[in-house]
Amino acid sequence: MTEKAAHRSRWLTADVIFGASVVSGLVLNYFWPMSFGFPADSPTRHLIGAPLLTIGGVIIYLSQKALVAANQPTAPGQPTTTIVTSGPYRFSRNPLYLGLLLCYCGLGVALDIPWLLILALPTMLVTQRLLIYPEERYLEEKFGAEFVQYKARVRRWL
Repeated sequence: MTEKAAHRSRWLTADVIFGASVVSGLVLNYFWPMSFGFPADSPTRHLIGAPLLTIGGVIIYLSQKALVAANQPTAPGQPTTTIVTSGPYRFSRNPLYLGLLLCYCGLGVALDIPWLLILALPTMLVTQRLLIYPEERYLEEKFGAEFVQYKARVRRWL
């Protein structure tokens, strides 16, 4: 018998949720184009978007590195054997999702697609409801007081 994991479906992942949101933003932008109002040749959107993409990418990289260092799975659907509290996990219980959200917003700004920023909050809420809450229940069930103490010390997003 295999050990229980936080998620059973391989299709219920942050990649799918954020990917669907990006596609939705592109479709909305195709039918109802919007712009931040920067001139086409202005570097402003890149000066804002690129740092968001970079910071998000660094957070994702450091989060993955912390998971690997703790011998924890980086792919969904695999059981967790310990609570990782090093690296970005010292500041956020969900740094992978936070990094992905920053990349998502950076992409929206860099590509001048405000729809992506408009969809950022609903995407966060869907991620929280479908991914984070089940993960928190799983970790609390598996690790008990250790996870409850970690939750008390470290915020969900930032």
